[in-house]
Parts: sequence; structure tokens; C-alpha cells
Amino acid sequence: PRRPGPPTTGRPARRFRGEWAPAVVAAAFTLAQLLLVRPGMGLGWDESVYVSQVAAHAPAAFFSAPRARGVSLLVAPVAAWSSSTALLRIYLAVLSGLALFLALRAWRGVFPARVQATAGALFATLWVTLYYGPQAMPNYWVAVAALACTGSFLRAQADRFDRSALWGVGLSAAVMGWMRPVDAVWATLPLLVLLVGVRRWRRPALLATLLGGLAAGAAEWVIEAFVSYGGLAQRLSDASRIQGGLGWHVAVTDQLRALGGRTLCRPCTGAVPSAPVTLWWYALPVFAVLAAVIAVRARRGTATLVALACAASSAFPYLFLIGYAAPRFLLPAYALVAVPVADLLVRLVRAPGRIRRPLTAALLTLALAGHLAVQFVVL
Repeated sequence: PRRPGPPTTGRPARRFRGEWAPAVVAAAFTLAQLLLVRPGMGLGWDESVYVSQVAAHAPAAFFSAPRARGVSLLVAPVAAWSSSTALLRIYLAVLSGLALFLALRAWRGVFPARVQATAGALFATLWVTLYYGPQAMPNYWVAVAALACTGSFLRAQADRFDRSALWGVGLSAAVMGWMRPVDAVWATLPLLVLLVGVRRWRRPALLATLLGGLAAGAAEWVIEAFVSYGGLAQRLSDASRIQGGLGWHVAVTDQLRALGGRTLCRPCTGAVPSAPVTLWWYALPVFAVLAAVIAVRARRGTATLVALACAASSAFPYLFLIGYAAPRFLLPAYALVAVPVADLLVRLVRAPGRIRRPLTAALLTLALAGHLAVQFVVL
């Protein structure tokens, strides 16, 4: 028999590097914001409204019914004492990178670290993600909170003794409620349906945590509705009117028109951008369906289907219930769908085959490089 050699350290080292892959992606995301989105870029109108609520150097702008005060609380540590837009953007860029890392790590144990990192890279390299990461706007924060909430929910379902997962569900639901209460309900609707309507998913502690997080986040918005807007029903009615009257509006084409770099498409009457700009948007649902099919066939489709259900639910009101479009509206859907798509891409690259595996890797690399180039051109 051969004598045992010295213990190898290569495998633990590779595992350590893999665990830190989401952190590398998040750090690169922050750096890309600082390099590609000018920190000195002036505040937009919506940003001015949010920042003015806590700024000591300017009067508070009129706060309309649809808005929530989460962004104002987010920027208060800087805006309360400094009028520097550059400092505010740097602060938000660093904070958005940290939030992306925490949201990706909420999926630990559900998907491998390489899938988390790939999902983060797919989401972080979209022009709309890079553009709104350092802005005082709520949509990015709803997106990362929805991502964290869904991952924590799946972990809590798998292990009822995982206290950190329960905390993740409650805190991320509260963040969504602080930022946009109605969006928080849409993003968590599939989770609530599973907890209430499917017997094997019923977990009273998890349901209470999710509802408690949503209630804690939305409490200020609801209280303010009675104090300043004539009640909750009146505030919801005013919010609908300000947004053009919520109802059945097919805004899919409007969202397509906005992909070329329009931050607000209202009214949305321009031409649809060229095929290279919109191709990824057509490919996204195809990849999502393929991810679902492959995951179900492999008997590990639960996480994939839950993520896709939350993505579809969060996108639904902005595709079918509002009469205008803005690319930032779909950020929560993009964040959630990135995880199943990343799992699909990793599976394709790691599929066995002496010829098929390198060929697949080469084709995906070329496709992703082209996609990245288009996103940066639009940005």
C-alpha cells in the first residue's frame, strides 16, 4: 500500500475563493458605478423630492401620495449635514454594493456561490442597475430586498431552526415596505400564497415574520395616509390618479421603448430601439422557461419556480396595470430572474462532454460579451 502523502489544501482554498465570489462581484459593481456614472451628476426631480425631506439646506418639496419615505431615511446620514451631490452618490454606490452582496448571500445553501456570483453579475451589469445604484430612488432597493427576502424565505422553509433566515425575511420585507409598500406586496405575493394556501409550506412563524416585516415597513406610510391624505383608501386613490389611473394597460411595448436609455417614457410614443438593444429582453423569458424546465427535470425546481413566480408577480403591475413605463420599474423582476438564469448558465457550462462543454462555454462567453457591450453603450 502507498504511504499517505501530506494533506492537500487546494480544495478548501478553491472553496474559500468561491465563497467570496459574490463579494468580488459586489465590489466590482460599486467600482463600476463610480467610474461609469458620474458622482457629480445632479439630482433629478424625484431625487430632489426625497432628499429635500431630510436636507437641512433646502425646504422640503411637496410629497405626493405614491411616495414613501424609505429613500429619505436612506440618504439622511449624508443629506442631513452635507449638500454635496458627489458625496451622496459615493455613499449610495458603496451602500448599494454592500446591499447586493448581502442579498446574494441570502441564497447560500439554496444555490452554490458560483451561481450567486453569476446572478449578481448578470443583474449588476444591466445599464439600468448601474445607473440607478447611486441614485436616491427606491426601485433598486426594492430589488435587492426582494432578492434577499426570497432567498431567506427558501432557507427558512428548508430549515425551521435557521434564525438568520427568519431575520432575513423580516428585515428585507421591512425594507421593501419602507421603500414602496405596494411593490412590497406584489413582490411577496407568491410567498404569501404558498404560506397560506399550500399545506406543506405552512409555517406560522415564517408567515408572522413576513407579515410583520411588511407591516413594520409600511406602518409609516399607512399612518401618514390618515394624518395627511384623508385615509388609506384616499391615499391609494390619489396615488392611482397621479400615476395616470391604475387599471388594465398593456405597457409591454412601452417598456421596450424605454430600453434604449429613456429614464421615463410618459407618454411613450417613440420607436422601439434596434434589435441589439432589445434582444436580451426577448431572450430573458426564454432563458427563464428553460431554467424552470431543467430544474424541474433535475428534481430541484422549487427554488427556481419560487424565484420566477416572485419575479413575474413584481413585474405584473408595471407591464399590465400602468399606462407608462420606466426601466427602473422592472429592477425587482430582473434581480429575481437573474438567479434561475445564472443557475441555467452555470449548468450549461459545466455539462459533461469533451467537445460540447468548451463549445458551450465559448458561445456563452461571446453572447455575454456582446450583451455587456450593448449595456455599456446604452449606459
